[in-house]
Amino acid sequence: MFIGQHENKIDAKARLSIPADFRKVIDQGHQDREPGTPATFLLVFGDERTPYLEGMTLARLKKITKQIRRMPKSDPRRNQLEEAIYEKSQQLVLDDTGRIVLPARGRDKLGISANDTVVFAGRGDSFRLWKPDAHATATERPPADPAIDYDPDRDPMDYLDGDEDDEE
Repeated sequence: MFIGQHENKIDAKARLSIPADFRKVIDQGHQDREPGTPATFLLVFGDERTPYLEGMTLARLKKITKQIRRMPKSDPRRNQLEEAIYEKSQQLVLDDTGRIVLPARGRDKLGISANDTVVFAGRGDSFRLWKPDAHATATERPPADPAIDYDPDRDPMDYLDGDEDDEE
C-alpha cells in the first residue's frame, strides 16, 4: 500500500525520484511484465477540480477497468470515468534509479519547474502528487452530508465498520 508522505525535488530535466517505498508498491503492482523490464504505473492528471495528480499501479488500473466495464455504456458516470482514467492519464516507466520524467502536462497542472518540491502522499491503493503550497486545497474536507452520516469534524476512524477480514 502507498503509505506516508514524502517530498522530492524535480530536477532541470524534469526527472522526479519516486520514494523507495512507493517504488516497491509500483513494482508489486506490475508483476505480469516481462522479466528484466522496468515497472510502470498510471499517472492520472485529472481535471480542474483536482489540484493534484494521482498515481496508481497497473493492478489497480485493472480493477478499475473491470468496474467501468460493468457500467452501461450510456451511463454518464462511465463516460466521466473513462475520460479520467483513459484520456487524462499516462503510463510512466520507472528508470533504473527509480525516477520518472514528469510530463509537461503534469508540471503545468501543478505549476512546478526545475528545483521545485513535489509532495507524494499515500492514499492506500494510490498516491497523490501536489505542490506543497497546494496542500490545503488538496486535503480540503467537503461539507457535512447527513444523508450519508458524514461530518467533517468527526474522527474518520469512526466510519470503519464490519470485519477487517472482509476485504483482501
